[in-house]
Amino acid sequence: MDEILPGLLHWKTPHPDIPIAVDSYLLPDRGVAIDPLLPEGEGPEWLGHAVEHVVVTICLHTRSAGTFGRPVRAPRPGLHRWEGRDLEAEPYDDGDEVAPGVRAIALGTIAPDDFALHIDVGPGALAFGDAIIRYGEIGFVPDHLIGDDPETVKRATLDRLEPLLELDFDALLFAHGDPLPSGGKAALRAFVEGARG
Repeated sequence: MDEILPGLLHWKTPHPDIPIAVDSYLLPDRGVAIDPLLPEGEGPEWLGHAVEHVVVTICLHTRSAGTFGRPVRAPRPGLHRWEGRDLEAEPYDDGDEVAPGVRAIALGTIAPDDFALHIDVGPGALAFGDAIIRYGEIGFVPDHLIGDDPETVKRATLDRLEPLLELDFDALLFAHGDPLPSGGKAALRAFVEGARG
């Protein structure tokens, strides 16, 4: 686990269902875990910090959310994904404060329940679920994971990302890919402008 900003920790864990490691975050002073996936065989104590709030950016990111003994803050449009599962959810909507200093922003392009989180930590951070990823550079997930009309989804995502550039942030966090602790606003702007061609 690495401290990427004062008050913000990041770790990678191999995902049991897909052949890559995924990314999780912790605000230790506030007890907020974002898209947490614990290493195989580990419990919440592995984090070394108490967790009071568990937040997922999209309901597909169940990961280890149910192991903390807390209701999981999850996007309301995706709660049908959890039907029949032993997960206690507290739904959130666009604009809600889902945990101290963490506000939800609906993106809803790759899936109706895909959200970003605007986090008041350091110079500010934006956390993304599945809308964009970062393996080397910021990008979209592969087309076969986007759906029947990838180009339309990508254009809609760019339209939703552009207003985020008005927010206060400098860090970018990704559920899939390495975080960018600084220069995030410039990198996101360059991605949006470059992807528009």
